[in-house]
Amino acid sequence: MIDDLLNIRHNKKIIIRMSVNSEEIINKVEFGTSRLKQRIQAINKLADADYPIGILIAPVIFVENWKSLYLELIKYLYENLSEKVKKEAFFEIIFMTYSFVHNAINTEAFPNAIKLYDKDLMTGRGKGKYMYKEFIRKDGEMFFRENMNKFFKNNSIMYIV
Repeated sequence: MIDDLLNIRHNKKIIIRMSVNSEEIINKVEFGTSRLKQRIQAINKLADADYPIGILIAPVIFVENWKSLYLELIKYLYENLSEKVKKEAFFEIIFMTYSFVHNAINTEAFPNAIKLYDKDLMTGRGKGKYMYKEFIRKDGEMFFRENMNKFFKNNSIMYIV
């Protein structure tokens, strides 16, 4: 639903940032959101309208097969983003954080969703909040830097958090 933005005179002063995720994560966690293909089409249209583009790979969820899921996502982005986007976009990579509140809401609202809290991978980050432990965060950062560099070596990664 970005067509109304395409003819706005923005003078490149508005940055469009859009999140993407693997199809499996979209299907099992991001209920009611656009499919990956639709997000990529929107990013390409917005770039054609000369908007600066930021692509967030988020939230990165370290499920059992996360490396294959996210490598597939990176390859899909490379194959489907326009040349303009691949030349100009920047990336942000954000690991999922979680809380007891999220768990209560998600369990009730989305009973068929995958379980997001994993006590073996997560650690406390304050009252009732959790983040991934350092070893998985370091592995994730190395994985993303290495694979993003293979496919998007000329694009900057603003941060991995």
